[in-house]
Amino acid sequence: MMTETTTVEEKYLDISGRKVRVQVHGDGAPLLLINGLGANVSMWDQALPNFDGFQVITFDAPGAGKSEAPYLPYTLAHVAAVAEQVLVSCGHESADVLGYSLGGAVAQQLAHQAPDRVRRLVIVSSTCGSGAVPGSMLALMAVMTPARHYSKSAYRATMRMVNLAPAERDSSSLHQRMVNWHNGAAPTMRGYTLQMMAMSRFNSLPWLSSVQHPTLVVTGSDDRIIPMANAGIIAGYLPNAKLLTFDRWGHYLLQDSGSGAAHAIAEFLGAETPEKSEAWQTARTVDRVSMEGMVRSAPWSAHYTAVTSALVRKRYPMPAAGRH
Repeated sequence: MMTETTTVEEKYLDISGRKVRVQVHGDGAPLLLINGLGANVSMWDQALPNFDGFQVITFDAPGAGKSEAPYLPYTLAHVAAVAEQVLVSCGHESADVLGYSLGGAVAQQLAHQAPDRVRRLVIVSSTCGSGAVPGSMLALMAVMTPARHYSKSAYRATMRMVNLAPAERDSSSLHQRMVNWHNGAAPTMRGYTLQMMAMSRFNSLPWLSSVQHPTLVVTGSDDRIIPMANAGIIAGYLPNAKLLTFDRWGHYLLQDSGSGAAHAIAEFLGAETPEKSEAWQTARTVDRVSMEGMVRSAPWSAHYTAVTSALVRKRYPMPAAGRH
């Protein structure tokens, strides 16, 4: 198991003229982790002990943590290109890739634009962008502000607004995080804004069916920020994906090792083939009927994209053929 004594290498890369912080943990098969909105490498503290036997590579996206923000707006394709350069700088031609939340969108983009860089793919608590089922309006308002990264009181207030899932309300790890708030390195206002702007222009539905990598799509059943239906959409459009759901957990299931999510991901990535993985065997295939059922049963949201997203899904329907 990875421990506090595990060797951690930290370095700074010059990518497109901007400084990018990279951390490398342990030794073994390469695993690239891609952070969520505004997050820095410390977000993986709870999950890291599960990835023994991997060389885990983490980085702060442009404008987050200790990485410098560009001056001009960018797309998630730019962040995916940064991720690719981080991987190459660590001496790897390809790696397993795990993306969380906004990082899950970046992981989709990376698998699309640089497929040879990705071995297996894991997408956690994420979205297809345009076409997604919006979460609770109050929860979305909570994550739209970077204030939660700047003070303990703001962090606690936004966590209350999110309305944590039942298992998260009972989580000692999350409770301890709220009591002993620490960020590691807050995103800049410009960096946070640029990330949100990039996410607002993201839409993977036109090309998601062309991503062939074995993909485990992971979600909590009670995610108020990115509802479970979005994992169903991603797993449905991907031709070689399965959906693994953790009951009573929400958006922060990777912040408590007790959820079992990180362990299941490590088991999937470490298996000789996906078919030999217990997580893969337990997960389910999502067809058009079950995907549409998940979308219909998703909690109602007052967010304006509730209507426009339905139109986007109609414009780019799930392919009828080619499902595994």
